Amino acid sequence: MTEQAEHQLLRQAQEGDYDAFEQLHDALQPQIKRFVGRLIGYGQEVEDITQDTFISLYTNLCRIDPVENLRPYVFRIARNRCYDALRRQGRFEQVSLDDEPVEMRVSFAHVPYEGIPEDTTHWLLLHLEVQEAMDRLPELQRQTLILYCEEEMTYHEIAEVMNVSIGTVKSRLFHARATLRRLLKPETLRAIGDNIY
Repeated sequence: MTEQAEHQLLRQAQEGDYDAFEQLHDALQPQIKRFVGRLIGYGQEVEDITQDTFISLYTNLCRIDPVENLRPYVFRIARNRCYDALRRQGRFEQVSLDDEPVEMRVSFAHVPYEGIPEDTTHWLLLHLEVQEAMDRLPELQRQTLILYCEEEMTYHEIAEVMNVSIGTVKSRLFHARATLRRLLKPETLRAIGDNIY
C-alpha cells in the first residue's frame, strides 16, 4: 500500500470510518510487529505491544495532523511501548553515542567465501551474520539503522520517531555503518560488496 493510500485511510478513519482503520491496521501491522520484534526480541510480548500500539493509535487518531505524520507517530508509540516493556524486564539501558561499540566479529559458520556466493544458503548465512552484527550495535544506532533500512523511513520520519534532529539521525547512521564494518568479517564485506545499508 502506498503512503498516499495510508494517508487517505487515516483521513477516513479520523472521520469515523472503522473499516478504513481496519485497512490501515492491516497495512501497518506487519511493519510494526517486525519493528517491535527487532527491538525486544520475538515472543508473546511482541503481540501484546503491537496490539497496544494500535489501540493507542485508534484512541488518538485525531492527534495526527498532518496525515503525513502517520508512520512516525505509530512507530514512536511502538518504540515507547518497547521501552516500557524493557524497563519492566530490567533490560533497558540508555546508551550514548559516545559509548565504545562492541569490538568483536560474529560468524554463524566456517564456510569459506570464495567470490560472490550464489547459493541461497550462503546468502542466508550472510544475512544472519549481518543481523547478528546489527543486534550488537549500540541501541540508538541499531534502532536508527532498523528504521532506515528495514522500515525504509526517511531521515525526517526517523527524526520524528526518535524525537531527534535530522543531523543526529545522519550521525547515528554513519556510526552504525562504520561499526558494522568493524564487526563483520572481511570475507563477508567482500561477499556483500561492502554495501552496508
